Amino acid sequence: MFPRAALVILGLLLVVIVFVMVRAFTGGPFKMSADQASAGRAYIKSLKQADVQPWIDRTEKLLSEYDPKSQSIGVYGMEGKPIPRDLQQLKIIRIDVSLNQARYVWMGGIGPRIDLEVDRLPDGGFRLTAHYSDTGSEVIWPRTPNQPLQPTTGRSDE
Repeated sequence: MFPRAALVILGLLLVVIVFVMVRAFTGGPFKMSADQASAGRAYIKSLKQADVQPWIDRTEKLLSEYDPKSQSIGVYGMEGKPIPRDLQQLKIIRIDVSLNQARYVWMGGIGPRIDLEVDRLPDGGFRLTAHYSDTGSEVIWPRTPNQPLQPTTGRSDE
């Protein structure tokens, strides 16, 4: 009888844990994080061909100001420079800048990683990669009309 009672208690405990987790992510303290991730995913998924050049132009400006002696994480946001108003309206919380890369971050650290990574390529061109989680990403530029979105395997910090 004891093993049966233990199984019932374990089952009830699991139901309570699942309920608390669902409640936390749908209306509790994690709702803001879920909303932030949702805003980032929605914006990145909505990018159109006409949106690419402004991101490249902004990134060229940031890369021209890059200081190799400064920390690359949080150049804008956190304790760095203030995030431009137009990017704040997109709910971007941080911009990381390194030698050949800028990352526009909606969510990083705890929780899923949501960012738009813009890399300057050796030939002078640019590549835009959307990161929807720590493991899920896709190259969204450049691509040809018949080319499917290309999954990538990781980040480069050139």
